[in-house]
Amino acid sequence: MKHVLFASLLLATGTPTLATSVELLHWWTSKGEQLALQELESALEKQGFSLASTPVRGGGGDTAMTVLQARAIAGNPPEMALIEGPGIQSWATLGFVTDLHKVATKQQWQARFPDIATRINTYKGHFVAAPVNIHRVNWLWANKTVFDQHNLTPPTTWSEFFLVADTLKQKGIPALSIGNEHWQLAVLFEVLALGLYGSDFYRDLLIDFDESLVSSQKTVDLFKTFRQLKPYMTDPSATISWDSATFNVAEGKAAMQLQGDWVKGELSALGYVPNTDYYCLPAPGTHNAFIYNVDSFVLFRQRTETSDRMANQLAETIVSAEFQSRFNQRKGSIPILNDVDMSPFDVCAKASKQQFDHAQANDSLLPSMSDSMAVSPQRQEAMLELINHYFNDDSFTEEEAISQLMKISASEHFGS
Repeated sequence: MKHVLFASLLLATGTPTLATSVELLHWWTSKGEQLALQELESALEKQGFSLASTPVRGGGGDTAMTVLQARAIAGNPPEMALIEGPGIQSWATLGFVTDLHKVATKQQWQARFPDIATRINTYKGHFVAAPVNIHRVNWLWANKTVFDQHNLTPPTTWSEFFLVADTLKQKGIPALSIGNEHWQLAVLFEVLALGLYGSDFYRDLLIDFDESLVSSQKTVDLFKTFRQLKPYMTDPSATISWDSATFNVAEGKAAMQLQGDWVKGELSALGYVPNTDYYCLPAPGTHNAFIYNVDSFVLFRQRTETSDRMANQLAETIVSAEFQSRFNQRKGSIPILNDVDMSPFDVCAKASKQQFDHAQANDSLLPSMSDSMAVSPQRQEAMLELINHYFNDDSFTEEEAISQLMKISASEHFGS
């Protein structure tokens, strides 16, 4: 989540750095993410830049954003930072980011990006961030050996999920691997909402916060079903990282994981192969929909004469077909550019591209609430707190959860 930026940030400015050194602040610390960063390092080296990586642990990125704000207030922002969704416009409003209009025009970004990328990465009609990929959030990752050994088929609906989970539980195998972190729980909640009730429900509840839907029986049942998943999980109180949860599935210590396709980047880094070692399938009930997350790099303004020129050169490298192909094969995602050759990608990525195109054409392309794409940072933070509270406190009733959700929906403080 991205916390509120204070007005005092307007007074801060960057400090000079060596032109050949580029610091990137991010939260990519897993094996797959590190391999993707190596592709970035290699691409920048060819342009005469040295990448100085500053990782901040925390898979949801909230800690990294807190660090970034503190550094900006101190007048020492990095040259580049990983930022997602509405947070990009927040930084642009405060005047911290480099205008990338020149390179965007040269490379024809608007024509080569899907509309969602233009909306996310522009401010007052100019690009202010360089997007690098599209992640699909609503994936089911299943250990093929576990399913084959027990003669089971991965579930395609939530009714099937609970039947499979009951069978696995009888055999002493947790159906679902997950860490008890706010953002991981929120991913599960939004994927469940989509799988149970479809794209319109997801959009009305988690993006528009329609008050009539917030108080509906469907929303009550959504919360109930969410809590009913607990007995089928690896230790539901353990705050393990998402990549540790992925390792549990890879090792057969759990059967499945419901997470974005950064999981595939991790599985590939560990040497596992799709359809040989694991299945990559749409999360139950979500075959025709696509919850998306877009990773973007924001280039911060620096007090150097060459700052803007360097930023535009970095952006040109990031938004190139050659780099995006190599990077996304490592990251598990698909390129944001619509003209990248997909033939070198694996079957999971090709399926993701196909589903993205289908969802885009059929109005079932949905921004991720959990991954900072859908709502304001304030509303996202309130939602993640609510989901976490409900999951971890069994005395917190569905009625109390709905009451809190109504407050989030009604309050102007949480406006998008």
